[in-house]
Amino acid sequence: MNQHDHMGRAAGDVPIYATLVQERGDVPADVRQAAARLLEEADRAVDFSSLRAAI
Repeated sequence: MNQHDHMGRAAGDVPIYATLVQERGDVPADVRQAAARLLEEADRAVDFSSLRAAI
């Protein structure tokens, strides 16, 4: 289901956003991907389960 703004337009129907994505890329999506990679890297960095298995 699409979310609508205060003027009743669907969130994906905002022409300025589509133009900005074409010109600059989808920055929010890029940030989400970078954050996900960072969280995965942090999880690996603090994963001490292999040390417990060796004991």
